[in-house]
Amino acid sequence: MTVTFCNGKGGAGKTTLALLLGSALADAGRRIGIIDRDPQRTATRWIETTKPASIEMAVEGVNYEALIIDTPPRLESPLVHDSVRQADKVILVSSPSPADLWSSQDTVKMIRAHHPLQKAAILFNQVQRQTVLARDLESIAERIGLPSLRHSISRRQAYQHALVLGWKALDSVAREETLQVALEIITF
Repeated sequence: MTVTFCNGKGGAGKTTLALLLGSALADAGRRIGIIDRDPQRTATRWIETTKPASIEMAVEGVNYEALIIDTPPRLESPLVHDSVRQADKVILVSSPSPADLWSSQDTVKMIRAHHPLQKAAILFNQVQRQTVLARDLESIAERIGLPSLRHSISRRQAYQHALVLGWKALDSVAREETLQVALEIITF
């Protein structure tokens, strides 16, 4: 299975979530390969720096249970288009912020241009629980034009620390939240 994480803007959390969700699946016993197509190479640097035992940069010819593709934050990039075409599932990462609505709508148009019937969903990131926006995720997803995953990722310091410390930076609540999202992605 190949899962592409995308959004037409930077700062949505694509790379962090691609790595953490890959780590969650690996922690559950799956062999996970990461393909880093973002010119910033954050995923590559994260793996080189944290040296996780659980996930690795994808190597051609190696059989992975899941390949996770991290994409650049520019819809005009051929790397984004190729990544969406290659994917079995596309995850559009977005905050529930109204400002992210427009870039997410543009990303949905690009996804549908390549795979009108492709399995695609929105993963809401940096959700502040008990807020109006958190209660309105389904409506926001409808306006964006894709269904949202049932699970979302909360705003937590641990996720920011994970880029420095790796999977071990997550407390048990954050790990469980991440695992629930990862399991939902592989089963939708």
